Amino acid sequence: MNKYNKLYLAMTDFFAGDVKRIQHFVKVHSFAKIIGEEEGLDGKTQEILEAAALVHDIGIKPAEEKYGRSEGKLQEQEGPAIAEKMLHELEFAEDVTKRVAWLVAHHHTYSHIEAPDHQILVEADFLVNFYEGDMKEETIRKTVEKIFKTKTGKSLAEDMYFRRPVKLSDTWAEEALQDLEDFIEEQGVYIRQ
Repeated sequence: MNKYNKLYLAMTDFFAGDVKRIQHFVKVHSFAKIIGEEEGLDGKTQEILEAAALVHDIGIKPAEEKYGRSEGKLQEQEGPAIAEKMLHELEFAEDVTKRVAWLVAHHHTYSHIEAPDHQILVEADFLVNFYEGDMKEETIRKTVEKIFKTKTGKSLAEDMYFRRPVKLSDTWAEEALQDLEDFIEEQGVYIRQ
């Protein structure tokens, strides 16, 4: 079994019984993976990003146990040590482990994002949080404009939250055919039958 699968299963075990948390990290990982790949991250940075996406919210559980709440700053405070321990147990390289712990400690810090792994993790987390938090379109749009930097992240946000599917009536085909027939008649063009 590869190390990402081991980490995935370790996180599922960590959040056992908490479907919401498990679903969240699975979705964040999926978005982080595709954004990183499409943005052309090098292999090491992609490895760090994917590991961080899986463990980014690991601080929620200890924060809730310790303080009865789990806002972003408490997650950043409580998560790194637990993430490091888990990654060490799964034999991730020391430099990867340290960087992942740093990302866990900063995944709710939106000022001074300078590295692509941090940027992409933040974007992937927002893509999921927009939906899970049932955020208004205006809030989403402002967040994307202010924080999103990657072409892929912006494109995913656009596709998910700003494009509206075309709604066709039940009789759209008949209406379109009638419009075409009316146009042809107006133009004086006759079609033999």
